[in-house]
Order: sequence, then C-alpha cells, then structure tokens
Amino acid sequence: MLKRDNQFVLQTETEAPGFRVELRGTTFRLVATGAWTVAEAAILDKELKRLKVPIPPSSEFTGEMDISGIAEIDTAGAWLLQRTASAWQRGGLKTRYAGATDSFRILIEEVHRRGKAERPEIDVVPPLQQFLDTFKTSTASIWRDAVELTSFLGEVSAASVNLVREPWRFRPISFIHHLDHAGLRALPIIFLICFLIGAVVMQQGVVQLTHFGAEPMAVNMVAILSLREVGILLTSIMVAGRSGSAFTAEIGSMKMREEIDAMRTLGIDPIDTLVVPRVAALVVALPLLTFMGDIAALVGGGVMAWIMLGLEPPVYVDKLHEIISFHHFFAGMVKAPFAAIVIALVGCLEGLRVQGSAESLGAHVTSAVVKAIFLVICIDGIFAMFLAGIGL
Repeated sequence: MLKRDNQFVLQTETEAPGFRVELRGTTFRLVATGAWTVAEAAILDKELKRLKVPIPPSSEFTGEMDISGIAEIDTAGAWLLQRTASAWQRGGLKTRYAGATDSFRILIEEVHRRGKAERPEIDVVPPLQQFLDTFKTSTASIWRDAVELTSFLGEVSAASVNLVREPWRFRPISFIHHLDHAGLRALPIIFLICFLIGAVVMQQGVVQLTHFGAEPMAVNMVAILSLREVGILLTSIMVAGRSGSAFTAEIGSMKMREEIDAMRTLGIDPIDTLVVPRVAALVVALPLLTFMGDIAALVGGGVMAWIMLGLEPPVYVDKLHEIISFHHFFAGMVKAPFAAIVIALVGCLEGLRVQGSAESLGAHVTSAVVKAIFLVICIDGIFAMFLAGIGL
C-alpha cells in the first residue's frame, strides 16, 4: 500500500473514502479523496457502479481522474480507478490522470498493464475423459507399486538367503527389539479388540438365530469364524496400523536425515540392517498374536454365551471341542506368515521411498497402512477361496 508523502485533500462533498464528479468546461472529472484501499474497496465499488457518465456530444469532451486528494492507495484501489477509466474510454470519453505522484503512477500503470495480460484458457475436460484419465493414472500407479513390491521382495529374499549362508551377519539385538515392539507390546490391544469382536459376533448371532430357534448354533458360528477369519484379519489389520506404520516412520525418518545414505557410504547394506530384522520379527510375532487373538475371540464369545444363553464355561468348552477341528485352526494360522511378510515389506518399502520432507513422511505412512490392509484382505480372500476349493 502506497501513501502520499505530502497529503493534500481537496474539499469534497462526501466523506472519505469517496469521490465526487463534476463537469468543468468540456472535462468530466472524477475527484478521488481519502483512502482507496482494500478495506474500502467494497463501498467504492458499489458507488462507482452507480456512477452514470453521459455520452459526450463531441470529441471535444474528455475525462479526467484527479487523484491528488488520495491519501493512500493499494492494488485494489488502483484497479477500481483503472476499471472506471477503461469504462469511460469504451464510452468514447478519452481519459487521463491528474495529480499522480511517481509511486501512484507506477502502481496504476502496473495494474493497467497486468489487466491487459492474456489470461490462460482453462481446459474443460469432459467427465468421461476425466474418469478415463483417472483410471489410467490409478492403474499405472497400481502396476508400478506391484512391480516395486515384487522387486523389493526379491531383494529381501536374496538378503535372507545370504544371511542363512553367513549367519554371523544376522543382527539378533535388532530382531529381539522389533519382536518386543511388534509382538509383545501389541498383545494387550489385540487381545482386547478380538475379545470384544468375539462377544459382539456371539450377541448378534444369538439375536438373529432366535428367529429360527437355533440360538445354540451361534457357538458354532463364533468358533469357526474366529479361527478361520476374525482372529487373523483383526490381528493383521491392527499390526498393519501399528507396526507397519512404525516401520515406515522409523525408516523414513532415517531417510530424511540421510542416515541410510551414510550407511551405504560405510558399506552397510540397509536391507540386511533395517529390513530383514523387521520382516523376521513380524513373521515370528504375527502367528503368535493371531493365536492369542483366536483365544480372545473365543473367550469373548464364551462370556456372551454365558450371559445370553446361560451356557456355563465348562459346557461352552465342551461344545468347542465338538465343533472345532484342526483344519479350522490351520486355515487361519497358515495366512499369518504371508500377512506378516506383506505388512513388513510394504512398511519398509514405503519408508525407503520417503523424500526429504515431513509431508512426504506423513503421506508414505498413510500409504503404507492403506496398502498393507488392502493386501492383507486380498491374501485372506485368496486363501479362503483356495482352502474352500480343496475342501479344507
């Protein structure tokens, strides 16, 4: 915002900010006073739009913008003056400025020049074309992620084979650390979630089966569903949100601080040091957590069966012995190592893809959780169809 060095305010009939118009000879004058800034722009704009300028009867008539009474002006005020002057010009009234200081003149000329600049045309994309472009972009992104994840799996597999050949390169302290954080410390929340879900499934099963007089069959449903689906799915989703995001955040923070580049400079392989211990720890921890999740879901179902069906714990356990067979337990546990590998790989890969900003770290942490959960559900569905197909 520009201020006049030597303020000189003309006597006007209106309160500043404002203006008055007058016809002096053959000159139609707009005498501006006060402050023409963005704070007063709305009032000035309203009054200027109401201003009617008669069409000059001959080319002798001219227009004049007297801005000697303006105390301060900014881009908004200069634009209002320029818009009014342009409107007069289009009406056949040749207009000039009077009383402008050097700084005011430079601002008005710059606004005038910018106003004449050609505005870029906005391409209007048809909805169908927009949908196709989005679909192609998403497909390409999914394909790129699949290729990178497959390549990363190959790198980790090669590193694991090398560690089997040279076991002294394995880092047991790192393995125990991640086993503690991803396994033992996750046990309370996973046990609680599976317990509550088992109770909810039992309660809903009893309510719905009451219409058919088959309330005791809710025990069968909870027992089989817990071992085959609920335990592994809930545990994997919780681990993906808890440990998978932690892997991404830890490795991504190291990537931001250029610690991984320093490791490569020192001849330390980040795959051996950072990725393999995490993958190994999760492969060990997730089956154990899944087993505890199964137990928690059965316990939650048993508590709800005791409350709603009056089924005492010894009777409930006997019914579980009749219902559950080893292949139900195996159908859920066999998915755990694969889910663990996917969660760990996605978390570590997203961490290695972090760039040097906090925004990138947050985006990749979110991406790791979403991708891991999506892949876990896909793996569960594939195994469910395969095991059903072979009669297991």
